Amino acid sequence: MHNLDDIRKEINITDEEIKKLFFKRIELAKQVADYKFKTDDKILKQDRENELIKLMSDNITDKSLKKQYISILKTFIRISRMCQYEYILEKNSKKFNISYSSQNFNPKTIVYQGLPASYQSKAVKSMFPNTKLIKHVKNFEDVFDMVSKNNADIGVIPIENSSIGTINEVYDLLVKYDLYICLSHIDNINHCLAACKDATIESIKQVYSIEPALEQCKNFLNEKSFELCKESNTAVAAQKISKLNDKTKAAICSEDAARLYNLKIISSMINDNKKNQTRFVAISKKLNISKSDEKISISFTLPHTEGALSSTLSMFSDRNINLTQIHSRPIIENPWTYRFYADFEGNLEDKNIKSLIYQLSQELPSFKLIGSYKTTRNI
Repeated sequence: MHNLDDIRKEINITDEEIKKLFFKRIELAKQVADYKFKTDDKILKQDRENELIKLMSDNITDKSLKKQYISILKTFIRISRMCQYEYILEKNSKKFNISYSSQNFNPKTIVYQGLPASYQSKAVKSMFPNTKLIKHVKNFEDVFDMVSKNNADIGVIPIENSSIGTINEVYDLLVKYDLYICLSHIDNINHCLAACKDATIESIKQVYSIEPALEQCKNFLNEKSFELCKESNTAVAAQKISKLNDKTKAAICSEDAARLYNLKIISSMINDNKKNQTRFVAISKKLNISKSDEKISISFTLPHTEGALSSTLSMFSDRNINLTQIHSRPIIENPWTYRFYADFEGNLEDKNIKSLIYQLSQELPSFKLIGSYKTTRNI
């Protein structure tokens, strides 16, 4: 029987042989890529891969080892495809072009949802301090509609909150209107309870605000047993309470909104999470790319096959790309199917990132590059 040191030496020798064979396989894969480049053939041939996996694993009798071998073989095949995409881009960078324009951080017109003194209006001023013409509309879809119809250069909307997660409606609208994220901004969100001058905490029976704000202050609200009433925006709620001038009603809003609409702040910092933050994004009609961009957002669908999601996510780890978020949304017109959204770190001018985008766009049933942007912070 070999001792442990002898066994480890044998493992090292075996791994060295595997390494040599791996490099030989990659070189052969590049030769295949060269042929496909000249013939404009697709890199992914799922039937061919399935045949290869079956051929190479049929004679393995150990069921457990068979599954493990197939897993390794699938990894080899996936890495080979990755190298083929990289090889083709090196041969001709124009093979996969991304249509984009230079980033414009001085838009003439910006639109947001809500009213002045809302958190969104504050985000607009932080993101675009030099823009003078700022419009506000009633709902999120109005923002997308105005940008889509060239009635505004940029729209600013909240896309996720650190306490309650993503705002699904915004992601759905990004795909519906075919718009792009061009800038991201993170800001602290501190809610207060505001009411008319005669109100007290004891006199208040009803509290108005947008649903996410109500959710972010759930513990405070549950303690008081208020009746909760939904509004389209925190500043809209503040304006309504100001007009009603009823000491039984209050709004959850920013302190800026309370002051603007002459309300008394009954209680400050009522959000459950004292580090409550919201990420806002600027949306535009064109994809914008800059050397300062640090994050990319995409959406895609997957084939309904075993391991499709795992295989897709492995494309990120294969390239050492940090995937920062992924979630899914149902495709309404096709029940029990889903569209995935993902954010990851990187810049579209990086050939490693470009190779990933190229591969995803070629291999997935549908793929959309949602945006390339940097993130500013006011926290």
